[in-house]
Amino acid sequence: MWSHTTNPSGAETTTARIEWPMNDHSAMTVRVEASNEVRQLVEYESEAVRRTLSRLPAGATVPLKMESLGSRGNAWRVTELVGVDHTRRRVTSNREDVRRADEERGERERRVKV
Repeated sequence: MWSHTTNPSGAETTTARIEWPMNDHSAMTVRVEASNEVRQLVEYESEAVRRTLSRLPAGATVPLKMESLGSRGNAWRVTELVGVDHTRRRVTSNREDVRRADEERGERERRVKV
């Protein structure tokens, strides 16, 4: 019987294009550029990784390290955003955050209408 939910030895670094941005359940769909494989990202190493990915729109590409969640079909865990330093926090005004959220919501609505 399978004793681990993750496969640490299977972690790989790859560039992925976001097909569907993160939803309300923190899941998102990406396409691995090298193989054209579609993967579902459902777990994240940290809240900082999850938050960073949640801000990216469809079509964005991102280098990341991920591992398969063997017991969950095509589910993957992001273990690292390659080249991103989460220790430095960017300070933004609340007004900029509201503007960005409005733009993202508009983009999602346009995508749904298509």
